[in-house]
Amino acid sequence: MEICGGRQGDPPIIDAVLLGMGPDGHTCSLFPGHVMLQETSLWVSSLEDSPKPPLCRISLTLPVVNAAKLVCFVATGQGKAELLPRVRAGDTSLPCALVQPAKAEWFVDSAAASKL
Repeated sequence: MEICGGRQGDPPIIDAVLLGMGPDGHTCSLFPGHVMLQETSLWVSSLEDSPKPPLCRISLTLPVVNAAKLVCFVATGQGKAELLPRVRAGDTSLPCALVQPAKAEWFVDSAAASKL
């Protein structure tokens, strides 16, 4: 049986996912140090203790995002300038750096890219 192009039990294979990057390196509702980063069996998870409003959220999990054929990130503004080099270096304390699909594209403005 196929589910979204994959085998039953595997995460669905999404063609493209568009993500942003928060000022703490979070993406989706995957926050630094949060237990949801360790989720491996669910495709979608919820949290009720988000460090940023709103407290209650739902999110795709890392296995689903990482199974996507393409992930596009958008990061703009000076507030992202310190984070982008850390993400690029693979700083695993930043959820954005844990997103490692087959193909990823970053769209950044000059302010966000100023420290690259």
